Amino acid sequence: MPSYAVAVSCDMTNSGNHEAALFDLRNFMTPAPIRQIEGWLAELSVIVARRADDQFADELRVSVYSSRLSRFPADVVRSVLLKTTYRFWPTWEELEKRCSALTGPRAQMIAALERGPQPVEEMRRAQTEEERARIQALVDRMFPSQSSDKSKEAVDLVLKANAVEEKP
Repeated sequence: MPSYAVAVSCDMTNSGNHEAALFDLRNFMTPAPIRQIEGWLAELSVIVARRADDQFADELRVSVYSSRLSRFPADVVRSVLLKTTYRFWPTWEELEKRCSALTGPRAQMIAALERGPQPVEEMRRAQTEEERARIQALVDRMFPSQSSDKSKEAVDLVLKANAVEEKP
């Protein structure tokens, strides 16, 4: 089964023209007109195998699919309908997953631009040997029933994050 990456977040910097980028990205989210989507669905219907239905069911399917697909950007819908290979008529779930995956990075970039730059994270550094020893002593004192190996493992796990605040 093929796999793909899905965008889950996006960060931005202070540099650049954020308003222009946001304007452009919002334009890239413009859906196709319903008639155009119906045309793409009609093209798809002649190039894939599908169950024979009566005219009412066919019209209803095209109407429902085109209405739902109009929530996605035009280029994404066209790509999902006409550039992706299907053996049989795709289910709505298949189309929605593919459209969402392709639209995700744009949506994340828009969200990041709307949020604005995030504050710079405080500088963190690795702990000194003295700080490590103090933390180890504290863990040993608070959990005396744990073995020495378990205690050291817990301290190593906690100190992996380089969470000591750096003071300027």
